[in-house]
Amino acid sequence: MAPDFPIIDVHHHLWDESFGLAENFGRFLPQDFVSEVEESGHRLIGSVYGDCGFAFRDNGPEEFRCVGETEYVEQVAEHFSRNRGAAGKVACGIIARANLMMGDAVGPVLDAHREASPKRFKGIRELLAYDPEVFRALNIPQHKSRLPAFRSGVLQLARRGLILEVLGVHPMLDDIVDLAHAFPEVSIVLNHFGYPIGIGRFHGQRAAVFDDWRSKISALARCENITIKLSGVGAEVPGFGWFGGGAPARSVDVATVIEPYVTAAIDAFSPARCMFASNFPVDKASFSYGTLWNAFKRVAARYSLEEQHMLFHANATRIYRLEL
Repeated sequence: MAPDFPIIDVHHHLWDESFGLAENFGRFLPQDFVSEVEESGHRLIGSVYGDCGFAFRDNGPEEFRCVGETEYVEQVAEHFSRNRGAAGKVACGIIARANLMMGDAVGPVLDAHREASPKRFKGIRELLAYDPEVFRALNIPQHKSRLPAFRSGVLQLARRGLILEVLGVHPMLDDIVDLAHAFPEVSIVLNHFGYPIGIGRFHGQRAAVFDDWRSKISALARCENITIKLSGVGAEVPGFGWFGGGAPARSVDVATVIEPYVTAAIDAFSPARCMFASNFPVDKASFSYGTLWNAFKRVAARYSLEEQHMLFHANATRIYRLEL
């Protein structure tokens, strides 16, 4: 659909066969991402890489090993900046990892990321999605974003004008509202709709979860420093039924399921503070790259052409200060 319409994918990962997540989602190196884009027929003009813990340094001080991921992605981005092709500028923005629980001591780590990628490094992603069941394996402390050490780390981001991306789930989104109020000067990007959980103890409670999620999304949207990624719909957490399933989902069916969530988020945040993203290769377990972007375009058809440009690329360019 609309193959000439420009899009920026603001959330994807890269990894090789040695990485732990490859067991579940397969290899996803730059050439694999480019193949997905080329086969989809969509016009990608840029992308933002989201950290996943890949390509860390295997030596040196522990707190600086995360900079290896930025170094790797910077090399990938440099290659594609010289050889654009159908995939546009891959990783023209980089969201990396640093342990904000280090407090003030995280400052030098942030500086090392910026030194590794002076133009593309844009900020840090933090996993705040505490849930005693769904995210138990990640060992995320409850109310992590309220802890003094964490907030000292966020202050280091603020002093450098860096973005804070956060992964949350609907039961704990009030914590992110509190964080946004504490740091109104920090640009906070909420990943994956703020994940309305549809598995585990929330299985079969879609209507109740949706109502709770929508109420919390509205509270988040009142914080003007928060923007939201419309992404992660093919992952396991929302429980839409495609993840690792049988027959590939059709874009019209995906659009039907996600439309209430997309429209609720856009109603709350406005088209100026929402961005579409693929979450590949995780969402590849549910559908192809082309199917996902066709579904996004189907849902977005209700908005004006100017609003569609905001949702698919203009907001990304502004929020991440991308050089295209």
